[in-house]
Amino acid sequence: MKKIVPLVLVALVAGIGGFLAYQWVHKPRASDGDSAMAPELEMATLDGNTLRLSDQRGKLVLINFWATWCPPCLKEIPLLVEAQARYGDRGLQILGPAMDDPEQVRAMLGRLKIQYPVLTGEIAVSRAMDALGDTLGALPFSVLISPEGYVIQRKHGEYERAELIELVEAHLPQP
Repeated sequence: MKKIVPLVLVALVAGIGGFLAYQWVHKPRASDGDSAMAPELEMATLDGNTLRLSDQRGKLVLINFWATWCPPCLKEIPLLVEAQARYGDRGLQILGPAMDDPEQVRAMLGRLKIQYPVLTGEIAVSRAMDALGDTLGALPFSVLISPEGYVIQRKHGEYERAELIELVEAHLPQP
């Protein structure tokens, strides 16, 4: 019995340590931008046009990378739709690059009621995520870019309503 107690304690400590490490790695994270200029990005819209990030200068741009098969992404999209409707007139522009087949994305648009530009092209979207500093390769991944074109924030994981409102209002001009 005296030999088993230390083994149980070691196993318990190892289990707790593993659990805490897992929680830390999988916790949604936001990071302040590094004040770097956002790279030039070019992606296809669902209607076949090309959208360039530099064409959005003068607007507060929130790029939200998502996919139709990503439950946290689908949970977050109604908040983004609401934010675009609420703050679009004040200068917010949400862009939604999708890591998906364009037909699957089109099939979801009506259900999701997305009214901001949705971009496609798995290779172009993947390259854009890398260029904007994605370090985990996980979705959703969002990047907030100032009207001058500087990265303000990067975030892995979904936004909560209050967090998104606070972030947008902190970077938009007051009405």
